[in-house]
Amino acid sequence: MKKDMVVGVSLSAVAIIVLGGWLIWQAVFPSPVAQWVFYGEKPSEARGFSYPPAKNSATGHLENKPEIPEGDGALLTQWADAKQCSLIVKSGKEKISVTRFNESNQPSVQVRYIDSHDVASELNVQINQGVSFWTYPDAKKPGEYVGWKFDNLAGKPIPIRYRGKELLEGTVYKRLTNGKWSYERFHNGKSVETKELEQLPAISSENEEHELAIVRDANQWLSHKLQKLSESLSVPVPDQWLNSGNDPCLTVNAEI
Repeated sequence: MKKDMVVGVSLSAVAIIVLGGWLIWQAVFPSPVAQWVFYGEKPSEARGFSYPPAKNSATGHLENKPEIPEGDGALLTQWADAKQCSLIVKSGKEKISVTRFNESNQPSVQVRYIDSHDVASELNVQINQGVSFWTYPDAKKPGEYVGWKFDNLAGKPIPIRYRGKELLEGTVYKRLTNGKWSYERFHNGKSVETKELEQLPAISSENEEHELAIVRDANQWLSHKLQKLSESLSVPVPDQWLNSGNDPCLTVNAEI
């Protein structure tokens, strides 16, 4: 019994020492939360890691080692735990940010593009399901945005139009305190139909061809923007963010 007790105490002591050593190691040499690669105009390439903010950090921001270069270029970041990566490309007044989330069963991509006139376009896609939201400036009507939004009742994306943040054409769904949903449809900026729904209809596969056509258009739009920025900067920019068989996140570990 006494021998077993000594062995147990010894193992506990070893475990405490190992845990203490690991905590000290993490404090002195913390694990990176992300790794990144930056391609600049010169051309130049820099690679590094992002670490949690130090305990005495005045800003609370991540610490990049080495520092990410400033100026125009393409920054691709792979996040370790969140299973996502992000791409930010800047060329003069133009800027695009693309984030791909791979942590769920249905990967998704979010895009925000700012053109040279400081006008934004937004794109949200669930890979293998379709476009959930896509707006871009209307070339014929300055100040207005057109595009597509997935509508639960229709079971497919429907055309939408905004003037600033005002919805002119499209639908709005809101969750009510009683657990039900309110539905409201707008036409020419006016509410023309309202109803209360017990629950949101499930996504249907009946309109798959319509979905695929919009995804193809969105993929072409995004590829065109990325290719244009790549050419203007003369730097490599990962493409094909909306394809299920391709993962641009892996580019962080590759030599382009």
